[in-house]
Amino acid sequence: MTYNIIGDIMIAVIVKQFFRRIGKVVAMHNETYGLIDSVDFAIHLNEKAKELGLDVNVTKIQKWLYICYGFFLATKKLQLLTELPKAWQYGPVFPRVYKRQLKNGNTLDDLPTSADTDELHQYDEIILSVLSHFGGWTAAELVGWTHEKGGAWDKKYNYGGKQEAMDNFEIMKDFLRFVS
Repeated sequence: MTYNIIGDIMIAVIVKQFFRRIGKVVAMHNETYGLIDSVDFAIHLNEKAKELGLDVNVTKIQKWLYICYGFFLATKKLQLLTELPKAWQYGPVFPRVYKRQLKNGNTLDDLPTSADTDELHQYDEIILSVLSHFGGWTAAELVGWTHEKGGAWDKKYNYGGKQEAMDNFEIMKDFLRFVS
């Protein structure tokens, strides 16, 4: 997928405006956040996407999960999930979530979570905001967005070598430009 320069600029402006808006909403709440199991969070994210009638696939779940993760790092300065994303060929991937998706027929549908429901629901505002903005994007568009030259994924991707865990500081830097 290629964009012209004007299109790239427009997308950057729209994404920046989105993250500023969601940052203000999230800052108004005083929830007590802790590390959430990546699979439990992904199952909850999948349920929310299905409730909104969104087209869900393995790649989209991974990229929406990464956007939630990066946004949380940038706004709360805290790691959201128990698992770090790794730099795979098609962008950031949470391997435990990916394995669970494959084991369940490439979906997270109808899987139970081990997390407390109230604990998961405190993230609904972030999830719904991310899905309302990025939910209509294709998997290819989401992959392209996470592959920014010089970004956190690009700095760790090993082009066919070992899949490296991405650096939280680099991820936070990528997302801070949208929330500051």
